[in-house]
Amino acid sequence: MDENNKNRYSQIRHEFLQKYNSELLPFLLKFESERKSVLLKANILFALSLAAVLALLYIYLAPEGKKEGEIFMLLAIPPSIWFWFQHKFETKIKERIMPKVCKCFGNLVWMNEITLNITKQTLGERFYESSGLVPASDMSKDDIFIGDWDGVNIDIVESSFSTGSGKNRHSVFDGVFVVLDMNKSFSGHTVIKPKQFIDLKPFKHLNEIKLEDVEFNKTYKVYSTDEVEARYLITPSFMERLKRMKVAFSADNVRCAFFDKYLIIGLATTKDLFSIASIKKPMNDSKQYFQMFEEMLSIIKLIDHFKLNQKIGL
Repeated sequence: MDENNKNRYSQIRHEFLQKYNSELLPFLLKFESERKSVLLKANILFALSLAAVLALLYIYLAPEGKKEGEIFMLLAIPPSIWFWFQHKFETKIKERIMPKVCKCFGNLVWMNEITLNITKQTLGERFYESSGLVPASDMSKDDIFIGDWDGVNIDIVESSFSTGSGKNRHSVFDGVFVVLDMNKSFSGHTVIKPKQFIDLKPFKHLNEIKLEDVEFNKTYKVYSTDEVEARYLITPSFMERLKRMKVAFSADNVRCAFFDKYLIIGLATTKDLFSIASIKKPMNDSKQYFQMFEEMLSIIKLIDHFKLNQKIGL
């Protein structure tokens, strides 16, 4: 990292800290008493429902030899009640706090699937299928950020992709997709995917490419329509940026594609990303906000790596 960028990132951190202390924290503390009240209600109803379910299982169901599935459904009731309180409180706080949080990261706007009121190509499942990063599947969304940083369009979509139905339904991707407008012209279609037990080529028109980095080849497979362009894009410094994004988002694996003027990064994780209003944590618990900051900063660093704010050729 050059000294100019290092100083710039330090300045961004400093500015975020100032905004957190002067704007976010005073606002958050207004909800502390409400958080405690919601937590108390959630815990009481969890305990009461658990006791009721256990009594029901003991008195009525166990002697009749009910199936494990029916028993599991009943045992799922208490945690479902608790998470209902958590989700309701988190949604309420996010609707109020996210506009303030987003001001710390350029011109971003937060929304969720319920409040989503615009249509963009990068918000639909077909876009990700066409990129080669997920198979044909159904998409559900949670937190969504749309906007720009330093003139570069950014979409951040926390999403889940699944196929099948009923008992045969299974997940093919859980995590977040980051979509950056490259602001540059490239003609090829390149896909980087983690190696799996069964490796299938995303599309017939893509050819597998072996890079010179042996360690990278052990973990990932690269497919492209343009080998020369792919090698130009997938440099050691870019691969290092992907690793750092993986760490920042606590992702299990990372995949990406250069497709239709976009750079698309998929970070697979079961972690609830952008969770900033847990009823279990005090409202002044800064760790959850600074974790989100580091996630956003990793995206900014990738923008700087490709100089996406400069409209020049590759």
